[in-house]
Amino acid sequence: GLLPFAQWLLAAHTVHEATHGALSSNPRINYWAQFTAHPILFNVYVWIPQHILSHHQYTNDPQHDVDVHHFAGARLAKEQSPYLSSLSSSGSPTTNEGWTFVWKGCLTTLGTCILQPLRTLTEKATPNFDVNITPVPAAVSKEKLLLSMLPSFFVLLYPIGAGLTGTMPPIEAVFAEIWPWVGMSIIWTTMTQTSHIQEDCQWDATDPTTNDNDCWTAQQIATSLDYSVGNRVLTWATAGLNNQGLHHAMPTISAAHFCDLYDDYEAICRKHGVAPRQSQDLGSACRECLDYVFQLNAPPTTTTTTTAAPKE
Repeated sequence: GLLPFAQWLLAAHTVHEATHGALSSNPRINYWAQFTAHPILFNVYVWIPQHILSHHQYTNDPQHDVDVHHFAGARLAKEQSPYLSSLSSSGSPTTNEGWTFVWKGCLTTLGTCILQPLRTLTEKATPNFDVNITPVPAAVSKEKLLLSMLPSFFVLLYPIGAGLTGTMPPIEAVFAEIWPWVGMSIIWTTMTQTSHIQEDCQWDATDPTTNDNDCWTAQQIATSLDYSVGNRVLTWATAGLNNQGLHHAMPTISAAHFCDLYDDYEAICRKHGVAPRQSQDLGSACRECLDYVFQLNAPPTTTTTTTAAPKE
C-alpha cells in the first residue's frame, strides 16, 4: 500500500533533477539516476522528448507542448479546439470533459510507463491523433526500450500471476494490481498538473507576457504556478514542483536551493514586469486547477427565449 508514496518520496527528487542535469555535474550519474523513475513513475526514454524537448521549451502552447494533450478529450488550454471524440453529431460537446481529466488523472503513470512506450514498440498512433505524439529518441532501439519496460511489466503482471496461481489471495491480488498505478497516478497528477493547468497560466498568442518572443524566460514564468513558496517541508514533499516558475526559469538549479532563492527571484521578476503566478498552497492550487478544467470543458448552455403574446 505504501509503494506509490515510497516511489515518490524516494525517487521524485532524484529522477527530476537527474533529467535536468541538476543532480550531479557528472552526466553519467545523471543518466543512470533517471532510471529511478522505473517502475511506476515514467519510462525515461519516453519522458525525455516530451518533457525536456516539448514541455519545457513550449510550456502550455497547445501547438507544441505535448503535455496539453495527455488528457484528451479534455481541453486543458484555452486556445485548444474541442476534440472530435467529445463532440456530438451537432458539433457541440454534450458532457463536461473535465471528468475525463479526473479519470485519466487516476491512470497517468500507467500511460507514461506502459501505454506510451508500447505505442512506439507497436508503431501505433496516440488515441485522438494521427501519429504517436510521445515517441522515443531515434537512438533508442526497440530492444532497449523493451528492456527498460521490464520492471513496469513486472509490477503490472505479477499480481495477476500470483492471483491465478493462488500465491496471493484474490482480494490482495486485485489491490496489488490496481493500487500502485492508481495511487502513483493520483500523486503524479496532483504534483505535476496543478503547476500548469491554471487559468492564470494559459499561453495566449495575444498576451505579450506569455507570447513574448524576445524573452523565453518570461514565457516560462507566466505559464507556471508557484505555491507554498518558502515552505521547506512542502518543497521537499513536492520535489520542488511547488516552485514551478522558478524551476522553469532555471531548470538546471537544484530544488535544494529554491527556498533560499525565491525572494530574490520574485523581486527580479517584478522589477522586469513579470509577475510570478502564485497560489496559497497545494489545496488551493488543486481547487483552482479543477475549477478551471471544469469551466473550460463545460458544454455550452442553450437559452430559450419566450416572447409574450401581444395584447389585443
